[in-house]
Formats: sequence, C-alpha cells, structure tokens
Amino acid sequence: MASKSSIEKDRSIIRELVQDPRQTNVALAAKVGLSEGSVRRRVERLVTEGQLQFAAIPSAAFMGRPVHTLFEIQSAPGATERLIDKLAGMPEIAYVYHVTGQFDIIAVGYFASSNAMRRFWTERLGNLDGVMESRSVMVLRVAKRAHEWARDIAVTGDEEAGWDAEADPGTPGADT
Repeated sequence: MASKSSIEKDRSIIRELVQDPRQTNVALAAKVGLSEGSVRRRVERLVTEGQLQFAAIPSAAFMGRPVHTLFEIQSAPGATERLIDKLAGMPEIAYVYHVTGQFDIIAVGYFASSNAMRRFWTERLGNLDGVMESRSVMVLRVAKRAHEWARDIAVTGDEEAGWDAEADPGTPGADT
C-alpha cells in the first residue's frame, strides 16, 4: 500500500500534467521537487495502473457528431451485463454507466444528426434483447466536460476533505 506522502507526490505530478500535459519530465520534476527519473518512473507506473491516461479529446461537433444524447435504459432481470457489453461495442456510444435508480444503464452517444440519433434509438437500441424501457435526453449545451474537473482541482488544489484513495475499494489501483 502506498504511503500518503507517495500518493500526494503522484497527485502533484498529475495536477501539473493536467495544466500542461506536453511538458518534459525535466520541467515537471523541477515543479514537483523530484528527480527526472523519479517523475518518469512515477508517470509510467500511474499509466500502467490506470490512474493516469493521456488522450487527445476533440469536440464531437467538430468531428461531425454534434448531437449529444443520453440514453436511460431499464434492463430485464439478468440482462444488464449483456446490454452493457453490447452498448460498449457500439461506435456511436462514448460512455456506458451501470447506475442505480429507476434505470440500470446510462449510455452517452454522439450522432451526426437528430435523425441519426432517432434511428439508433428506435432501430438499434430499441431492438436489443433485454431492453425493457428506454428514454433519450438530447443535450442542448455542455457547460463542463468530464475531463475539465481535473483542471479545476489542479488550479485550486481543492480536494474533498478526508478523501483517501485507500478508503474506497472501488477506486482503480486502490489496495483491498
């Protein structure tokens, strides 16, 4: 199990990378007070453990998919995992969440047009075995994208009081 000091060093590296993911390990090391080799090894470990990813995130609209839609799906008993797997394999779907509440699954998709979304919803999603009910919600405006929360934390250094990665066994990389 990593020490709190080690976790804080990793988080400081991540906060700096969120601000400028293209900076060199030498520049990063100077900012966080570690050697270049230590920073390089820590970044490699964080990537391997799934705690850190590097990605180019284009605008869906710029890429020809301006219609952003959330699908709320209630699955038949025993069908949830199979539906999650099918949805995760569909190119239109960017995110699939297993959730609590009235619906079992939330899927987020991006489409070229509202007609393309309608066809997906009625012809593909609606015909999947195990779908008992579904609703669609078209997004009118995105006020904040998922990856931007990390930028806010990096700027403010603000973290939830008492949050500890080791306390949540569901946290990727946390020891259980």
